[in-house]
Amino acid sequence: MNRFDKTRSVIPVLGLFLAMLVFLSSCEQNKYEPNTSVAPGGGTVTTYKSYTLTSATGSTVYGRVVFYKYSASVTMVEMGLYNTVSGTTYSSAIYEGKLADNSTKSLKTLDAINGATGDFGTSKYYVINEAGFYDKLGTYNANVKIMAGSKLMASGNIGSNASPVSQSQ
Repeated sequence: MNRFDKTRSVIPVLGLFLAMLVFLSSCEQNKYEPNTSVAPGGGTVTTYKSYTLTSATGSTVYGRVVFYKYSASVTMVEMGLYNTVSGTTYSSAIYEGKLADNSTKSLKTLDAINGATGDFGTSKYYVINEAGFYDKLGTYNANVKIMAGSKLMASGNIGSNASPVSQSQ
């Protein structure tokens, strides 16, 4: 077999490949715009209470914790911290009593906070599935602490121990 016979057997395969390439690239593709509308009343949570988290001694981390009423049995918690360190994970929890009481009894462990963003690491919101939690928040004797290991980084009173810095009903 000479070299021209090998070339003749490759030419039909190459031609078939190019024909398929032209056919596949000429197919019409529909580009749909995103649907940004939502069902009536959906996508908005308008009832909330926001509390300040101040830096602990020797720390520059500070921010806010916001409690949103989603429904009668669901309260969503959002955390926003500043001056967190990338690569560090911070724990967060709601503790019993006022900050001044130095209570170590955790009432609710919240999600870990990502140091790169200052937000919860797994989701934007931590969900508390407890009927009436938001409605009882004003009488809740508690505080929120942000820890890096065993070191207190930021904290703030909530519920009956502090007035919300912002709220909407």
